[in-house]
Amino acid sequence: MNFDLLTMMEHKPPMLLVDEIQEAGDDYIVTAFSVRPDALFLDGGVLRTEALAEVMAQSVAALNAYKAWKNGKPSEKGFLVMLKKVVFSGEAAVGDTLRCRMEITDFLAQTYIANGQVCKEGRVIADGEIRIYAWG
Repeated sequence: MNFDLLTMMEHKPPMLLVDEIQEAGDDYIVTAFSVRPDALFLDGGVLRTEALAEVMAQSVAALNAYKAWKNGKPSEKGFLVMLKKVVFSGEAAVGDTLRCRMEITDFLAQTYIANGQVCKEGRVIADGEIRIYAWG
């Protein structure tokens, strides 16, 4: 059986902002997301800044879902609780493909601490630390 992102992720289209896992390790993941005309968080064809933080958070969720699947367990639920030192330095629009790399650096009090970045065409457009509260 192959990993099915739609089955294992809590988010579903159009809220799902991860199209595929390109690479995954024990504590890191690289995902891709293509900005489509029906995507949420669009403003005049441009993806709103908060969506970049959500791409980061959903990438961490995808890593946890993938690891749970590999171990035959249900995936955790969670939600983004903090952005720390996150810098938004660019934007994405319909037709762009984003690549996100996230690394889990710690887990404290049911909270994942992860650092990473979102890139468009090799250029960083969001970078920093996020925290995700998880349960289940």
